[in-house]
Amino acid sequence: MQIKAISVYLPPTTLSNKNLAQQFNVTEEEIYKKTGVIERRHTPHDFNMEDMAYESAQKLLNQHPDYKNKIDALLLIGHGFSYKAPNTSAILQHRLNLSNKCYCLDIPHGCTGYIYGLSIAESLIKSGISTSVLLITSDTPSYVIPPDNLELLSIFGDAATSTIIISDKIDQKKNYNYTFFTYGKKFNALIVERSGQVNPPDCEYLQTSKLPYGTMKMDGTAVFLMSIKEVPPLIYETLEKNNLTINDIDYFVFHQANSFMLEVLRKKLKIPKEKFFNDIRYTGNTVSNSIPIALHQLISENKIQRGMKILLAGFGIGFMLGATVIEY
Repeated sequence: MQIKAISVYLPPTTLSNKNLAQQFNVTEEEIYKKTGVIERRHTPHDFNMEDMAYESAQKLLNQHPDYKNKIDALLLIGHGFSYKAPNTSAILQHRLNLSNKCYCLDIPHGCTGYIYGLSIAESLIKSGISTSVLLITSDTPSYVIPPDNLELLSIFGDAATSTIIISDKIDQKKNYNYTFFTYGKKFNALIVERSGQVNPPDCEYLQTSKLPYGTMKMDGTAVFLMSIKEVPPLIYETLEKNNLTINDIDYFVFHQANSFMLEVLRKKLKIPKEKFFNDIRYTGNTVSNSIPIALHQLISENKIQRGMKILLAGFGIGFMLGATVIEY
């Protein structure tokens, strides 16, 4: 398969470090030092995950109109689905005016979502079910962050991306293997409480929280320690599965969780700085969107070209990790 194109949608409303510094009586420099973020985007509550997904997909299809009638699978990754039923991907199929012969799937996933999406897209193409996949990521973490939580407000931002993935029988690229780890025992270290059928929101909660979609809670230390401990084995196993070394990889693109965490991982894995993407200054941690946003930025800056080997790795919520290598 081939990644044909990527688009990014960022909502217009910006939450800057200056805004947070004024609200929480801290300095802008202190926030940046801890996170590597200068500003992040928040979308209003009348413009949700589905709307952002539509904007990113429509932008991509406008740029590549020849593919609109070829899309025969739509994968939607995120957490803020419009309804418990029906699938939001089916609604987007209609809004985007895609073919009725379209495989549609909602994938409730977070920081590793793009890796899962790529693996499903590849499976659909290899099995002959699909020839052209529209892979959409869209997340609105701002909907579930308490307004008095500086840590979470400093880190997370809203965004959406769309990727066209096609079957390419002419340019026969090597197929690379995936690696997935899951440590579900520690699921509650990063969780959106009061958001589902377990302990659902009640009247008292809704009157006091002002967060009708649930409340995000994070044990930052546990998430950091998990990442530092488990990401290196993930990378080493992915390289071993594909008979590669760190020197064989042209670029490493990890989930953009936190600049400090990424720098610790880079040093621990002994990855050269010029091969490692670490930049969330103007987006923050955008959950499932962070890897495609990073790829889009690298492409826009002409830092990666066709034929380069890029190792992608996601890790985070659910204590789920995934990695693969792509030949761009």
